[in-house]
Amino acid sequence: MQAIMVSQFGGPEVLQVGEVPVPQPGPDEVLVRVLAAGVGPWDVSLRSGGWTGSLPYIPGGDFAGFVEGDTGASAGLYDGAPVYGYPGLTGCYAQYLTCPAEQLAPVPAGLPIADAAGVPIDALTADQGLTDVLGVGAGNQVLITAGAGGLGHFAVQIARILGARIVATASPQNHEFVRHGGAAVVIDHTQPDWPDQVRDVMDGGAERVLACAAPTLEGAARAARDGATIATPVHAERPDTPGVTWRVYNGEPSGSRLIRMAPWFDDGLLSVEVEARYFYENAAEAHRRVEEGHTRGKVVLIVDNDLAREWEV
Repeated sequence: MQAIMVSQFGGPEVLQVGEVPVPQPGPDEVLVRVLAAGVGPWDVSLRSGGWTGSLPYIPGGDFAGFVEGDTGASAGLYDGAPVYGYPGLTGCYAQYLTCPAEQLAPVPAGLPIADAAGVPIDALTADQGLTDVLGVGAGNQVLITAGAGGLGHFAVQIARILGARIVATASPQNHEFVRHGGAAVVIDHTQPDWPDQVRDVMDGGAERVLACAAPTLEGAARAARDGATIATPVHAERPDTPGVTWRVYNGEPSGSRLIRMAPWFDDGLLSVEVEARYFYENAAEAHRRVEEGHTRGKVVLIVDNDLAREWEV
């Protein structure tokens, strides 16, 4: 099969197409024919030198595709069943992959399968941050920074579903998009005084914060009140802020959590915004787009040739 390989660390140009054997599923693993793969900042970080395993490796942490053969039978998945998931932080920029059955789920009927590839990591990370770390529920207020990005746009929608009042930050061109997702107030985080604006609209500061991008960490701390909790999956330098508790966490794979989210997609309460699609052979261009920052929603690689023709990528 063909896959995108990283044989040396560096810029996007190190992403090269290579030939590798089709992986063989182990016990409780499903073989998937990949249609599309999500692209995120974790891919850029690993390619730039963050990967600690052996070289070469295949990038990509989330996918959408079809179950191949009877490999999903033990999980009740038939040959050709549309599935999506998060097998780990590597392996998805390929024509086939293996994924533990408990880390994938059927693609909801309300979610286009090509776009589904952009969902698992960021949707799971948003949901875990809001519910498991911050305990957001009906009537709570929550500040979500970078609310238009891959992680942020899921977080805004999920917080709305949970019944919270949302204050979010975004660049001006994305304000209407973030309001449509469910934010009651959207503040321009390109303005130096945006943390003060947050404090004004949140009665002296945010008590619960989900900080979704590294450039917003310092501002998030300034916008938080004493006793606040700031949850973030961003592994970057954080300001030392007395009176504020930082909770750094990693989004964990979970097929059961994806299954729990399925009715939200089917009912139109939750959706994925795909800003750009690239053919997988143009993975370098996709990485350059992610490195630019300020994406609205997700970037997706189309792996399947027929799907690539359909999307004209």
